[in-house]
Amino acid sequence: MSLELSVRARERTVFLLSLGGFASGANVRVMDTVLPQLADEFGVAVGLAAQTVTAYALGYGGMQILLGIAGDRFGKFRLVTLLCFASALACLLAAAAGSLGQLTAARLLCGAAASAIIPVSLAWVGDMAPFEERQPILARYASGGILGMVSGQIVGGLATEYWDWRAALVVVALVYLGAGVGMAREARRNPLVTARPLAGGPRLPPLAAIATMLRRPWSRVVLASVFLEGVTVYAAVTFVGIDLKDRFAANYGLIGAMLAFFAVGGMFFTLGMRRRMRTMSARRLIATGATSAGIGMILFPLAPTIWFVPVLMMAIGFGAYMLHNTLQTFATQLLPEARATGFSVFATLFFLSQSLGVALGALMLGGSGAGAVFVTAALLLGAFGIWFVTVASRAIPPADR
Repeated sequence: MSLELSVRARERTVFLLSLGGFASGANVRVMDTVLPQLADEFGVAVGLAAQTVTAYALGYGGMQILLGIAGDRFGKFRLVTLLCFASALACLLAAAAGSLGQLTAARLLCGAAASAIIPVSLAWVGDMAPFEERQPILARYASGGILGMVSGQIVGGLATEYWDWRAALVVVALVYLGAGVGMAREARRNPLVTARPLAGGPRLPPLAAIATMLRRPWSRVVLASVFLEGVTVYAAVTFVGIDLKDRFAANYGLIGAMLAFFAVGGMFFTLGMRRRMRTMSARRLIATGATSAGIGMILFPLAPTIWFVPVLMMAIGFGAYMLHNTLQTFATQLLPEARATGFSVFATLFFLSQSLGVALGALMLGGSGAGAVFVTAALLLGAFGIWFVTVASRAIPPADR
């Protein structure tokens, strides 16, 4: 059984973890709008300045599983606390960089330090909350990351426009520092948050634990689902800005505003989570999420003016977060005996599937245009929804459906 924390203590702790998730979301997006200023400051082409984004992605993707294993071994809450402090330091190092090489190395450290904050936090929720209570808590936690991504783009843009790109990184570092200090205080006042869960079973070596997970039909379904989700909807959203610039000659500020409506749709989902949990099964959540995101994507190339885009982006965001939140809830049960390890495999596959989807979409973009990318992703997403509801969900234990 899970550890019994008081509701108030658990809510306070989830808020602190969500603050770390907010900073991590902002950290992902904060450099998106500053590349032209980096190119000017360091005297390089924008394409070369973009290596800072690549470095962050490499650090983020490369460390997830190793840090997930560390979370299971040394304590999830303790690890997230340390990673918040490490992320704050890495952001300050990036802000102090005197050359593009130094900035690239610092952003690699930023990605590595931040990589496990969200998946290990979600695994901690899985340890501490019964399954039937888990999805609304995960949805509230996810709202921190969503707001962080939007805020990162806004802070990065404002800092670039009115001050200096370094200020944006300092702001992110301060949020990480606040989250880390709050978690350290919580650990002292409430030692249960760092205790090991009572549930799970015997401890397994990392490779044996992953092999055990992959032998379970349920685990294979969940991992295949998150791969299909990433390679379709989340990869396709990457090409929204390109399409808006080509079709409507939108400037970067307007493109950023349009992209923010994806997160707005996600927030609409999280706000109504409790009611949906009472009226919708997991299979219905998957079907509804796939339908909403698919309709938004298939209509996107048909938008006659840019002012239709906010509604379509909200539909895509609403469906995408409904899908992902449901799959995240399943992921907390991938490997109860080593939950952070299982969740890190889930997160790594989600990350890699998006990278594959973007690469495939880029190939399609040159020959058929962005519209074909959206329509193809929508059709594949629809096929995924049908597969999950009619076939794959049979592998999921009835109590969790």
